Amino acid sequence: MGQRIISSRQREILALIETEGVQYIEELARRYDLTTQTIRRDINALCDLGHARRFHGGVDLPVEGSNISLNARAQLNRRAKRLIAKRVAADIGTDATVFLGIGSTVRFVAEALRDHQGLTVITNNIHVALSLCDAPSVEVHLTGGLLRHDDRDVVGTDVIRFVEKFYATYAIVGAGALSPLNGLMDFSYSEAQITNALLENSQTQILAADVSKWTRNAAVRVAPFSKLTRFYTDRLPGDAAATNALAESSLDVVTCSEDMT
Repeated sequence: MGQRIISSRQREILALIETEGVQYIEELARRYDLTTQTIRRDINALCDLGHARRFHGGVDLPVEGSNISLNARAQLNRRAKRLIAKRVAADIGTDATVFLGIGSTVRFVAEALRDHQGLTVITNNIHVALSLCDAPSVEVHLTGGLLRHDDRDVVGTDVIRFVEKFYATYAIVGAGALSPLNGLMDFSYSEAQITNALLENSQTQILAADVSKWTRNAAVRVAPFSKLTRFYTDRLPGDAAATNALAESSLDVVTCSEDMT
């Protein structure tokens, strides 16, 4: 059921919920010049798949303070995530050892790394492993741990113990949310622990996250921006607090656009 293809309009509605918050049926109907009945069908389909939560007159994220499913996240800001992934991959050298963490943007990075030569990849992300399993020049180490069905990853102390056996050239991680005050944030303590283990056991720490992460709220602190080497994003928010926080951290920020190769 969760693998059902959603329409381009439904993807756009998901992106609106993700970046702007609550959406109302009447406003969506005016935006798309459609009847409210058509918009309700779109919303019902998204809710039936667990991507959204309906309420009287509108639609919101499934549960306040929790992340939406990986399949839903992969649909959101898809073009931006692919641009970010392409640029990250272009900056990864051959014969490197790479940690690839949790999240939909990291999944796109894995796809962009398929043709790299001599890579060793360590991951707890099932989608990453599947993307690279038939890439002949990439050696993949998949951690053990507790499988999370909706997120298609594994978590737990087994993951951390496995990660600590390596010292990677790069750690590439995502974030549930970004905060000017707290840096990287996530929805789960177990995710935060694993991301920290990847950062601590690597030479170059890379964050890959699109601009929508600045509008999300997550409760678990992961790491300050000062613990990162580079931040790849599609664009920066027009928020002075975020801009100042990044500048004060001395983080190398790379914005990715269509004309970058």
